Amino acid sequence: MLHFIRERAQGWVAWFIVGLITIPFALWGVNSYITAPSDNIIATVNGESIKQGEYQRSLQSYRDQMRARMGDAFDPSLFDSMTVKESILDELINKKLLLSAGFDLGQRVSNDQLNRMIQSTPAFQKDGQFDSERYAIMLARIGLTPERYESELRMDSAIQELTANVKQSTLVSDAAVNNLLRLENQQREIAYGVIPALALVDTISVEAGEIETYYDEHTVNYLSPERVTVDYVELSIDELSKAIEVTDADLQSFYVDNEELFFGPEQRKASHILIEGDDVAARATLEQIKTRLAQGELFADLAIELSQDVGSAKQGGDVGFFQRDVMDVAFEKAAFSLVNEGDVSDIVKTEFGHHLIQLTAVTSAKGKGFVEVKSEVESLYRNQQAENEFFEKADQLANLSFENPDDLDITAEELNLEVKTSTSFLRQGNTSGSGIAANRKIVMAAFSEDVLVNNLNSAVIELGKTHLVVLHKNKHTPASQLPFESVSPAIMEQLRFEKAIALATEQGDAILERMKVGENPMMLFAENNWNEAVFYSRDSDELSQQVLERVFSMAKPSVNEAEYLSFIATNGNYIAVKLSAIRDGQNDATDEQRDGLASHLARTYSDSELQAFIESVRDEATVEVFNKYL
Repeated sequence: MLHFIRERAQGWVAWFIVGLITIPFALWGVNSYITAPSDNIIATVNGESIKQGEYQRSLQSYRDQMRARMGDAFDPSLFDSMTVKESILDELINKKLLLSAGFDLGQRVSNDQLNRMIQSTPAFQKDGQFDSERYAIMLARIGLTPERYESELRMDSAIQELTANVKQSTLVSDAAVNNLLRLENQQREIAYGVIPALALVDTISVEAGEIETYYDEHTVNYLSPERVTVDYVELSIDELSKAIEVTDADLQSFYVDNEELFFGPEQRKASHILIEGDDVAARATLEQIKTRLAQGELFADLAIELSQDVGSAKQGGDVGFFQRDVMDVAFEKAAFSLVNEGDVSDIVKTEFGHHLIQLTAVTSAKGKGFVEVKSEVESLYRNQQAENEFFEKADQLANLSFENPDDLDITAEELNLEVKTSTSFLRQGNTSGSGIAANRKIVMAAFSEDVLVNNLNSAVIELGKTHLVVLHKNKHTPASQLPFESVSPAIMEQLRFEKAIALATEQGDAILERMKVGENPMMLFAENNWNEAVFYSRDSDELSQQVLERVFSMAKPSVNEAEYLSFIATNGNYIAVKLSAIRDGQNDATDEQRDGLASHLARTYSDSELQAFIESVRDEATVEVFNKYL
C-alpha cells in the first residue's frame, strides 16, 4: 500500500494530523512512534522481551492523553505512581499474550483485510473515497513509514479480532433475559416508619462540662486551616505575543520571507504501475507494458490489470496529487521531470520495485496577497516573535530565579515581568476553581519545604508547554487552635443532635420489637410518621435511594411472616421498614426492550469472558517483571 512514501514530519502540522488518524482499536490502538532507545528489559513474556523504550512510549502516550483531558489541572506527579506504571506494563504484557494466543489459534489479518481497513479509514478519504495522496501526505508528515503503520495496524487488528471472537462466544438465552426482566421490574410491598432526630433535639440538654470535655478530646477538629499567599511571575507565549510591537514593514518582511505559508506549492497528480521482484524480470514486464502503451492501450487499464500496488491499482494506478518532499526521491524526480499531461516516464527503480509513472495533472502554486492575509500574517508574526522571546527567557527565568532565590524582584526586572500576588489558599488549593491556586502544581510548590520553610523561590513550574511560573512565599499562616469560646455553640448543637439520634434509635428499636410481635405500628409511631404498605419498584421516586437500596437487598419474606430492618439515614432520622411481599416483574417488554436487555447482558458476559480468557492465558504464561526499570 504505497510503500514508497518517504518518512517526513512537518512541524506543528504533523501534530494536527496525528489527531485525525484515529482508528478505533479495541484495546490499545497504534502506539506512539517516537523512538526511545533503551536496551533495558523491564519484562519478559514467554521469553519475548518488553524493553524500556516500548514501555516509556506507552507511558508517555498515557500522560499525553491525560494532559489533553485535564488541561491546566494536569499534574505529572500523579502519573508517576507505581500503580499507574504497573498498569501500563500490564497492558503491554496482555498485548503480547493476546498476540501470541491469536497466532496459536490461527488468527491472521490478510493483506486484503488490511487494505480494506486502510481504505475505509475516514482520515485517509476525500469525498468519501480513499485518496492515495491524502494517505501519503498524512503518514509522511507525522514521520510514519507505511511499513510501520501497517505492521502496527495488522497487530492491533489481530488483537481486536481475537477479543471480538472471545466476546462473541458468549450467548444470552431467553431465560436469562426473562430472569433479568423479572428482577428489574420486581416490586416490593413495604411499610415504614420514621422518627425524626431533629424533632427530639429540643428535648435534649447538654452540660457545660460535656462541651469542654468534647473540645479537649477533639482539639484537632477545631483548627483554623493553614494558609499561604504567594508572589509569582509567569512567562507565557500568549502574554508575550500581546506585547510585541508590530509595524507594517515588519509584517511585509515576514510575508515575503515566509511566502510558502501563504502559497500552496506546485502539485502533481500521477498514476503508476508497480512491478515488484527480480530486477530483470520486473524490467522485462515493464518493457512489455511500454509496448502495449505505444500500441494505444490505456495506462489506467494496464495499471488495473498488472500493477502490484494493491492500493492504487483499483484506481487505475492513481496516487492523487502530491507536492515535493513527499514521495520517494527517485519517484518524485521522475514525476516532476515530466512536462505534459499524459507523458510517461522511463522505468524508475525505487527500493519498493520498478515503476512506470504517468503525469495526469499539474496545479501551479497558488497564494493570497498581503492585504488579504494581513491579519493572519500579524498573528503568525506575533507568535513567532513571542515564541523566540519565550524560549530565550525560559532559560533566563530558571537561572535568575535560582541565582536570586530570596525574592522575585531581580528576576522580574531582568525579564520585564510583573510580580503578581495570589489570594491566600489552603493545602487543598483554591476549591472555587479559579485563580492560580486552582492548579495542583502551584499548590504543591507553595507548600514545599524549599518555599514554605526555607523561603526560597520555587523551581520553574510548567503549567503548559508554553506557560511557566516561578513563585515565592509572601505570607504563611500556620494552622492554629480555635478558642473554646468561638466553637462551643457549634459543639453544643452537635452534641444535642448526636444525643437526639441516640434517643431516636433507642425509641425506634423498642417500637420495632413491639411491631414484630404484632402491635399496630400506627399506634406506636407519632402521628403521620407511619406509612402504610405499598408496592414500590426499584426506580420509584416516592422513596429515597437509601431506603430502596436496603429494601431490595432484604431476604424474601416467608408466607404470612414479614421481614424487618432499621437504619439511621444520613439526615439522622431513624427508619424502620417492614417488608411483607415480593411481586415479580411482568414479562411484557417489547422486542426492542428485550433486545436492549440482551445487549446489556451480552456486554456484561462478554467482558467477563474476555477477562477470564486473558487470566487463563496469563496463568499458563511465563512472565517475569523487573520493577527496578519502571
